[in-house]
Amino acid sequence: MMEFSLSELIKQNTPGNSEGFPAGVPSSYNWYHGWNDGGLWSPPEDFTAVEGWGQVYPKVGAPSYSNPSATVEVANAKTYVRMKQAGEWTLVQDQSGTQLTGGHFVPDFAGNVAIPMKATPLAGATIAFDVPPAGYNNHFWYKARGTYAADTVDAVYVQMEMRVTDPNLSLVAMVGADWWRDARAPYLEDHSNNPGVGGSNWIELSTQWKTIGFYSMSAEDFRANPAPPLRDLVRETPPARPSTPTRSGENFIPNEPGGPASTSREQKHATANGTVKSPLTEEIWLQPINSGSRAMLSYPITAVQALSNDCLLAFALTMGALAKVRWSNLQSRKRIDRA
Repeated sequence: MMEFSLSELIKQNTPGNSEGFPAGVPSSYNWYHGWNDGGLWSPPEDFTAVEGWGQVYPKVGAPSYSNPSATVEVANAKTYVRMKQAGEWTLVQDQSGTQLTGGHFVPDFAGNVAIPMKATPLAGATIAFDVPPAGYNNHFWYKARGTYAADTVDAVYVQMEMRVTDPNLSLVAMVGADWWRDARAPYLEDHSNNPGVGGSNWIELSTQWKTIGFYSMSAEDFRANPAPPLRDLVRETPPARPSTPTRSGENFIPNEPGGPASTSREQKHATANGTVKSPLTEEIWLQPINSGSRAMLSYPITAVQALSNDCLLAFALTMGALAKVRWSNLQSRKRIDRA
């Protein structure tokens, strides 16, 4: 993978440095321009979970182009939280232990409309998603939230590596995070369980690996205490990997190729984990599942909460409503946003 410098990361988190803009997103949305400071950089004192996420869009002004066999590859995704007393960074989400999932959503998340997104696990901590089809984006997140003890964290850092397999594609990507009340808290329309943190600038993807990161603090503070892998002295403690194919309190339902995606107004949970399907091909279809948060409905509807994990829900909501108000004040978007 490519080398990543602290100066490059800070550039990605400084206003005005986006390498393009997301097609289909209203320019009035604050995240249309990339990095913004309207989110909740530190979690509420009683919160104990976080969700890192990424999204990919066609670039504004790029000529129309389609390649059904092309993919967007995402690798080595990690989420860290900073322990406020010791100032140490702790790894709470790691793609090598908890794979990513997601869905294709309409650009502005209006109506929470989404369709299934095919995902193919590759060697190592890497996954390949189909490129965004016309009129949709790629939105993805971890299948399980990262957790920490209440009132111990004051910042988050998310990093992912991405590339496309076709040099003719013109796509831009962003990474970011949302806080969650806990690992199982349900989505609430007032966003009290999932205030948004923020996102990076938009980075144009190519066939070469690019690292994209987001941190919730000032550039000065981050430069003084950078998160891994930007600083060798930071202690990394990978989250415990599940000993079985499913996580406690969650039953993953195998995908049904060709079946419609289903959704519930309250949850967006990615449910395709390949337990019955071939481990090399995983298509994200919304399935009725039983989780610690709530159960998804099994009937098809137009507002698809595709593969959403409690985070996607938050993200969509957060991103949609988040458009003209601060991430922490999102009021009207229940985007099936990220699972």
